[in-house]
Amino acid sequence: MKAMANGSGDGYGRSKLSLIGLEFKKLFMPKRVGFAVLVLLLGGLWLYPFNVLYPGSEFKNWHTAIAVDMEAKYGDQIDAAEAEQFKQSLAPKVAEADAYIRSTPAFARADLDSYERYVKRSGMANGGTMQLWRIIQAGPARDLFAELQASFEWLQSYDDNYLNTLGMNEKEKERVAEIRSRDWVSVLPTDFLNNYNSVNLLNRLAITAMLITSLFVMHIHIGDRRAGLGEIQASSKAGITGVFRIKVAAALLAGTLVAAVLLVVLLLAYRFSGTWSLMGADISKKGGGFFWYDMSFLQYMGATYVAVFALCWIAALLTVFFSSIASNYVVLAGAVALTLILFFEGDYFLNPMLNNILSVGLGRAPFQTFIELAVLLAISSGLLYIAWKREKGRIRW
Repeated sequence: MKAMANGSGDGYGRSKLSLIGLEFKKLFMPKRVGFAVLVLLLGGLWLYPFNVLYPGSEFKNWHTAIAVDMEAKYGDQIDAAEAEQFKQSLAPKVAEADAYIRSTPAFARADLDSYERYVKRSGMANGGTMQLWRIIQAGPARDLFAELQASFEWLQSYDDNYLNTLGMNEKEKERVAEIRSRDWVSVLPTDFLNNYNSVNLLNRLAITAMLITSLFVMHIHIGDRRAGLGEIQASSKAGITGVFRIKVAAALLAGTLVAAVLLVVLLLAYRFSGTWSLMGADISKKGGGFFWYDMSFLQYMGATYVAVFALCWIAALLTVFFSSIASNYVVLAGAVALTLILFFEGDYFLNPMLNNILSVGLGRAPFQTFIELAVLLAISSGLLYIAWKREKGRIRW
């Protein structure tokens, strides 16, 4: 009898797994996948998050390009000797810029005969170099001047010892002092990190992942209810509670799959953008951009992308809730859209949570983002409990 009972339990466990798989397949029916892709393409959300990695030749990011070259020559940590060597390597390019300036009549009319004088004049409020800048942009020396500007900006940031610790507590100041005491600086450009953790890649990927998850999960209850399957499912071996749990598990699995696929897309986007060599560079910078932990950019991506998985689970749970209580698809779509807008627009949830995770000196505790996500998951689970109680009350025998 005991063996029979165990066999029965194992059989029911396998049955539950098969039911979860069946429910999961229903979420990814071809017409639903096609609809999700169509909405993403119309909204322009699919390609938008990655445009920062592929800006095109017209908008080349010279800070990143220079960092890639420096990493190839010196590694991902630059010390004083290497910084001086980099500075000396700019001399031939400065000479080339000097030659261009001397050969261009417009610069002679402005009484400029060297790159150094041009840079000083450009820094003046009324330097009168705007027309010269337009000539450079339209001519063959455009890339040369852009590269020199980014190179000298890197050198300036390397030599800059100014630091604003206003508002930092003692622990934050200690961490900043620890980073600044290094005898090297990370090769990682500040804007390279900001493009990921500010309002570009991570933020846009999160809302894209939440949208895709919601589009797949929104049919999970209302679709079966409109097809008249509620009573049939309730009379099954799993019962109302079992069916509800199976649907929740399928929704969470769908959210996990969406986040995982987008993570692969993100890694491939970096891999083929020509910047993969910067993945091992430390995220903290001597002149600004301090973080609580010594982490490479790839490790930081792994740690912060956990937030995207959590947000997909939150989107899945909330959509299951809305699908359970909504009277029709119009109400359901409105509730999902309003929730995503609340997360995405302004400074409600995503911007404060995802901007500069684990950073020092912004008035945020080290793990504040993850605590906030845990609270949102708990709230979503509470709403699901309400939906489950309502579902049990809806089907009576």
